[in-house]
Amino acid sequence: MTKLKAIIIDDSPQARKLLLMMLEEHSNDLEVIGEAEQATQGLDLIKQHHPDVVFLDIEMPGKSGIQLAEQLLIEKINPAIVFTTAYNDYALKAFRLSAIDYLLKPINENHLEEAIEKIKKLHPKAEEEKKLKTFIDNYDDQLPKTLSIPSASGYIFIKINEIQYIKADGSYTHIYSSSEKAITVSKNLKYFETALEGYSQFVRVHRSYLINIFQMKKFDKQNRGEIVMNDGVLIDLAREKREDFFNAVEKFML
Repeated sequence: MTKLKAIIIDDSPQARKLLLMMLEEHSNDLEVIGEAEQATQGLDLIKQHHPDVVFLDIEMPGKSGIQLAEQLLIEKINPAIVFTTAYNDYALKAFRLSAIDYLLKPINENHLEEAIEKIKKLHPKAEEEKKLKTFIDNYDDQLPKTLSIPSASGYIFIKINEIQYIKADGSYTHIYSSSEKAITVSKNLKYFETALEGYSQFVRVHRSYLINIFQMKKFDKQNRGEIVMNDGVLIDLAREKREDFFNAVEKFML
């Protein structure tokens, strides 16, 4: 099997050396063919060697890793990109929601091996481009706007504010939005509840439902309480979720 060609771009010589050592030790399928300490030099290397994958630091003096990734998109240069970062902040939410690969420094050996395995099973380039563009758009916002949803054939990209509600179905969930047909994915409801933490319009109202209160038409207090969504679907408000629901609604009351 032909080895994957890789380039490491990081302004820290120590970080490049450590990653190189880890790659040499843990991957027989990948060969590092070049290193760069800043984005402009890295772009030249990428154009010269056409690598399969680039390990790209986000924060660098001068042009950042994000700006380099944008340049690659503009020039239609399509290596797989694995971002590396020492910053455990809102950027990590952008990574997760965009389904883009990243390694948090100090790099964990198991996470590195998982990233390499993903690279070996890349989806079509057009889809990888979409994931990268989604990440860049999300990274520019304190709260990302797009969710990448894993599916049997790859990924589906959906605007977060268009999600109406997410319904649990065992180890699966059904995602209903104002612009798409229902999407079924093999993730449980807790996965999406965690992914959407920080989005105060999303609230768990029942063990089977996570709703977007911006997509709610009305709430009927009769009996146990019934939520009417914009698409007309009726959702019971669980007794143990009433406080969470009313607290969420009050945040957006005029």
